[in-house]
Amino acid sequence: MLSAGSGLALDFSPMTKSELENRSLAVIIAVCYGGNLLFGWAGYLFCQPSSMAQVLVYQIGNAFAISGSVMAGRYVGLRGQQVAGSAYILLGITHGISLAALGRSSINPDRAITMVMPMIPALVFMFWCELYPKWLRLAGMIPCLFFVLVYVNVNSSGAFLGLPLYSGYATLHVLEVVWSVYLYKDWRALAGTRRE
Repeated sequence: MLSAGSGLALDFSPMTKSELENRSLAVIIAVCYGGNLLFGWAGYLFCQPSSMAQVLVYQIGNAFAISGSVMAGRYVGLRGQQVAGSAYILLGITHGISLAALGRSSINPDRAITMVMPMIPALVFMFWCELYPKWLRLAGMIPCLFFVLVYVNVNSSGAFLGLPLYSGYATLHVLEVVWSVYLYKDWRALAGTRRE
C-alpha cells in the first residue's frame, strides 16, 4: 500500500483471477446497463418513431441489456443470491422478447407486450436480493405497473406507443443502472475486505 499526502491509499498489489473476474463482471454490468440506457433514450429522443434508425438503436440497447442481465445473474449468484440470479435470467429473457419485437423497420406490439410476462416475476424475485436496499427492490414494481398498462392498452384499444410505454422503459433503464451501481459498490466492498 502506498499513501499519497492527501490520505489517498493506492494499492498496486496484483488481483487474483477470482478478483479480476468479479471486477470484470461488475464493470461489464455497469457498461451494459449504461449502454442500454444510452441507446434506449437516444432512440426515443433523436430518431423518428418506428424508423429503421430507431429500431437499430433499440436493438443495440436490448443487446446491451441482455448481456448485462446475464452478467448480473452470474455476479449475484456468486454472492449467494440465487433467487435474484434467477430473476436476472428472467430479465434477460424479458429483454430478449423486446429485441425479438423489433423487426427490420418496425416494432411488433403484439410480440412486444408479452415481455411483461417474465418481467413481473423477475422484478418480484428481485425482492430476495439482499445486495440492494429495500427501497430499490420496491422500485422494481414501477416499471411493472407501466408495462401492465401497455399490455392492457394494446389488448383493449391497440394503442402501443405512448406515455406508459416510454415511462416503463425509462424507469426500467434507470433501475438497471442503479442496480449496477450497487453491484459495483458491493464488489468494491468485497475486494476491500479480502485485501485487509
